[in-house]
Amino acid sequence: MRRIKSLCAVVIVIMICGCSSTVDPGSEGSGVYSWNQLELEGHFAGSLLDVAAAAERAFTDLRLVAVNQAVDGLQGKVTATLADGTGVRIKLKAMDFETTKFNIKIGALGDKAMSQQVARYIVRELDKAK
Repeated sequence: MRRIKSLCAVVIVIMICGCSSTVDPGSEGSGVYSWNQLELEGHFAGSLLDVAAAAERAFTDLRLVAVNQAVDGLQGKVTATLADGTGVRIKLKAMDFETTKFNIKIGALGDKAMSQQVARYIVRELDKAK
């Protein structure tokens, strides 16, 4: 009985801590992103305001609904909703004038493939704006 409780405790700790892995953004992406704590993390080559505008355009291209943007000069958040009601959130933080850190999370448990797709769309929108 004690072993079962210990095993359950270890499993719960592992689930809470999550895992981290490197994710290739694909042929259209730039840089290497990482999947950590159910979020896609990485950096976009662009200012915070440019990345926020590109994220909003990407959400429109993906036909997401209820797109909302709250951005200042240092950080921001762009949110939207999938057709089934699942939330999509991108947190942005300016690293310098030309680099923006991002965290993309889709739904409560995260969705790696969809997060990568959103990142690809944002990169595509940033490339179009150049």
